[in-house]
Amino acid sequence: MSKVRCDEIMKDQIIFMFSGQGSQFFQMGKELYEQESIFKENLDQLDATFQRATGNSVIKYIYDEHRLKSDEFSDLFYTQPAIFMIEVALANLLIKKGIRPHAVIGSSLGEYAAGVVANVFHQEDVLNSLIDQVLFIKKFSQPGGMIAILASPSLYEEVPLLHHHSYLAAINNESHFVIASNLEGVKKIEQYLRTKEITFLRLPVTFPFHSSYIDVAGKAIQHRLSELHYQTPTIPFYSSVTGYRKENMNATYFWEVLREPIRFTSALTEVVDHDGAILIDLGPSGTLANLAKAQFKQQNDLSIFSILSPYADNVKALESVYSKLSIHDVGKSSKQKIQGVHGGRR
Repeated sequence: MSKVRCDEIMKDQIIFMFSGQGSQFFQMGKELYEQESIFKENLDQLDATFQRATGNSVIKYIYDEHRLKSDEFSDLFYTQPAIFMIEVALANLLIKKGIRPHAVIGSSLGEYAAGVVANVFHQEDVLNSLIDQVLFIKKFSQPGGMIAILASPSLYEEVPLLHHHSYLAAINNESHFVIASNLEGVKKIEQYLRTKEITFLRLPVTFPFHSSYIDVAGKAIQHRLSELHYQTPTIPFYSSVTGYRKENMNATYFWEVLREPIRFTSALTEVVDHDGAILIDLGPSGTLANLAKAQFKQQNDLSIFSILSPYADNVKALESVYSKLSIHDVGKSSKQKIQGVHGGRR
């Protein structure tokens, strides 16, 4: 099969989006793992790195036949590496099929995968760093949680219980925000929300990221991150820390990715600055695609895709992306190795 060049697919700007903690589920990406050799090869490569570092296998854990998609998947030891591995493997699959991003944007942990795709650092180095970060978070930080609340973000300032016992982790739209707190705070807040009949969802996250509750682990994490080699992004990288394009990144920045509030929607507004953009969500659950659809519901010149979901056929979703981006060799190209931009260590 001949290599499909990005400019042969579509002239519109292609943006890869990468989600973070809370989007994971057991069996995520399994259909692609079984049917797409490029995806499997990259995931196996990353899992080998994880096994060398920990003696355990992410693949065996998340694809355990006894685990259901609906089972809670919240063990940080596996969740952070698994999300990163799935997103990077899926990005490499698309890139090797000729779908290359003109820009990347990540939310929280997703910024690490975005950094790999933008050639800021190498995937195996980042994975090893994430493995150590988990150990530092578990060792130093107090457990807690994160809650998505389906109400106006103004509620956070209006209700003393919320702003006294939690941190505002993200504002996703006019009726959706996320808070982070320790276990005591989470319990009080959930009780309040139930009493007021306010819809909420406890995310499968066992530590209060994007809050001062994890500051105690900051020094160790930043020291570990300082051991990575950083390069200037080779494609535009839009930051959910600043809400704008970011060109110079270092250990401090990637600590802020975990610590500071998420400004994904602000960054997305920056990247979608002209007609005809194509947004592809590479996260496990399509959460960013849903946020983008809500944010740009009045804009008809965008194409927004998600591939992975616990509720849909992921292979068919991938084929739909291929079809809509004019790739006509679905099912054949994965049997052949196609040179991509991530073929070797940078």
